[in-house]
Amino acid sequence: MATIFLSYRRTDGPQACRIYDWLTARFGNDAVFMDVTAIPFAVSFSDFIREAIEESRVLITLIGADWHKRIAEPNDSVCMEIETALVNGIPVLPVLIGNTPMPDRDTLPDAIADIAAQNAVTVGVLHNFHSHMQSLLPKIESILGAMSAESEVTANPQIVQLACRGIVDYLIEKAGHSSNQSVQMVDWRTIGTNDFGNMTGNHGTLFLHRITRLAELLELHFILSFWGHASDIEYVLAGWAMSELERTPVIPENHFGMYLENSALELKLRRSDEDARQIWKMVTDRSLRLSLSYVATIAPRGVAPVGPEIKAATVI
Repeated sequence: MATIFLSYRRTDGPQACRIYDWLTARFGNDAVFMDVTAIPFAVSFSDFIREAIEESRVLITLIGADWHKRIAEPNDSVCMEIETALVNGIPVLPVLIGNTPMPDRDTLPDAIADIAAQNAVTVGVLHNFHSHMQSLLPKIESILGAMSAESEVTANPQIVQLACRGIVDYLIEKAGHSSNQSVQMVDWRTIGTNDFGNMTGNHGTLFLHRITRLAELLELHFILSFWGHASDIEYVLAGWAMSELERTPVIPENHFGMYLENSALELKLRRSDEDARQIWKMVTDRSLRLSLSYVATIAPRGVAPVGPEIKAATVI
């Protein structure tokens, strides 16, 4: 079953679909449950819904303008979904659509009245939709991360270092086999905040700026930046790196698994929707460099990726 259960009324269906698409682009198709996309034929609707909620890690309930009108009715499906989550100790995250206010406790059935005390998040329906969803993301991540005990992904204290080294090693190997001399002559390395002022020559660098824990997954948010004596070299490097990571979104085991005693983990890459320019400004006052923004997911082998396959990258 999915990690995130999306509860909504049919009257809020268009916004629910939009939120579903945003969440699946971020966490993967298998991570988000929405009834119109997930319920098979010839099964008990209510039983299937309850089972899906019981196996999820967080329930997001969308509250629109007409949400409250049926909430106290017997057998209201939305009330049942929220009550099932609360009974099973599953966090409920209210998301208010547009200008909808949070319902008062005394207007809710006793079984779900506790959600009135939750800190709700507002998600707009116009141009502010994406910025609001970005503010919702850390709340979801904190819930998912808080509910996961140590796993094989985090058992090795060097796992982050090994993953970054694996990505750079892969790029070094592929560059060595390139027929383009501009690509061959580049020195690839990982860097920290103190290294931004010391870069000279032709380099490709990986800078890790954020780590996120999502249940059994570990996400490494990084930018690839390109340093060249001439702009043409930087352009060639950016295009080459995008092409290689598009072709191989899973880093081969000989560049990652070889460093681990237990090679049951995979290192998967996907594009990031974070703006590399903002990341750059947070860590250095040097002039902007052409950069690509990515996320590397460390996951047990066979676990579905948390996002779509690489299709593009944020470029500055």
